[in-house]
Amino acid sequence: MSTAAIDKPAVLGGCWPAHLEAGERSEGWKRVPWATELRKLGATAFRERGFPTTADEEWRYTSVETLVKTGFRQSLEPKKDALVANTAKMFTFGLEKSPRLVMVDGFFSRELSSLEGLPSGVIACGLAEALEKHRSLVEPRLGKLAKPGATAFTALNTALFQDGAFVYVPDGKVFETPLLVLHLSHESYLASHPRHLFILGAGAQISLVEAYASPSCDLYFTNAVTEVDLGRGARLSSVRIEAESGNAFHVANTQSRLAEGSFFQECSAVTGAEFFRHDLGAFLAGERAEAQFFGLSIASGHQHIDHHTVIDHAVPNCPSREFYKAILNGRSHVVFNGKVFVREDAQKTDAKQTNKNLLLSDDARVDTKPQLEIFADDVKCTHGATVGQLDEEMVFYCRTRGLAPEVARGILTYAFARDVLVNFAIPETREWLDRSIVQRLLDAGRGA
Repeated sequence: MSTAAIDKPAVLGGCWPAHLEAGERSEGWKRVPWATELRKLGATAFRERGFPTTADEEWRYTSVETLVKTGFRQSLEPKKDALVANTAKMFTFGLEKSPRLVMVDGFFSRELSSLEGLPSGVIACGLAEALEKHRSLVEPRLGKLAKPGATAFTALNTALFQDGAFVYVPDGKVFETPLLVLHLSHESYLASHPRHLFILGAGAQISLVEAYASPSCDLYFTNAVTEVDLGRGARLSSVRIEAESGNAFHVANTQSRLAEGSFFQECSAVTGAEFFRHDLGAFLAGERAEAQFFGLSIASGHQHIDHHTVIDHAVPNCPSREFYKAILNGRSHVVFNGKVFVREDAQKTDAKQTNKNLLLSDDARVDTKPQLEIFADDVKCTHGATVGQLDEEMVFYCRTRGLAPEVARGILTYAFARDVLVNFAIPETREWLDRSIVQRLLDAGRGA
């Protein structure tokens, strides 16, 4: 049974038809005429397909029923808030001295951003501004990688986005200081749809942190879409941090296109949000392009964390690596679905995919599905998945060295996590993550 077979009211649900109607009347639709057609495509795609159900294979283990039925308000205009202004400086993720692009509830905030020190030619601004001032860069790419009808949530974002982050690094420019792209949410029952576009020219290089956080414990919904276009020989190292309210819903789609000889590394750390789903894709369009995906999820309580990845090897001689780990406590649920697609002409592909999960409670649940679809014959591709508990012999060994049982479990849990963290390419953020999760993992070792 597909979503198309479900009655339209059940598919769209609750407040969402009204959100589309409000979006179509908003200034965001009217301000940039050339983008109106793209928004219309998103609205049409969403109305036709509606939200997914667990009858859809891609959403088999992730139900969006609660999200669909929640009465969210729409984020249609920027609002200034003293709380956000006072707390924005808290969220540095180790990049206190780096330039930053700050969004609040889906809107770029120039007041909270700090863009001094950008090299000549590098553009970092809000996407709404880029739609008007940098059309030649934006129009050929926006909606081309994360297509309007790719998923229901991407369609919704395409129809309703008002703003987001735009970063452009021209040919040959190397920017060594990491850039922080921070999205803050702070209003209860608010739905925001940030849209990000990152473009690197030939030989360009940059590292950035794309972070989602909140100074509150409110229930809200963030529906983010990020498109990444890498020119020949470009290199992008990205760290994605999910540190939102423990009551929040977060759905995201990140799609990238890699030209010849380019390199894209996406490292994901998920500790926040009650409900999290991320679709992450890389299209290897040029020879010797390389994609690396690393992920660490720490789930507790009733958290639901879902990673869906697709690496599409379209041409020969391209390597890819995926390494995801999850630590689960309480009644949490983690889903991993990773697909490596090797096309017929993509000879000499070298792809490796690994998923490992550590259960710290009897009620935690993991659903893992690594996949290889190979249509070439001269390839080297492997995948594997494990689900298990702490080795009691190792716990006993630590205890014989004088460690209390809960400390021994915490140390072993941390060692499991660090195996992924060491791959995060931005040292400042890697060290921040290392410090920030130690206590949580020690608590996890105690069964907290």
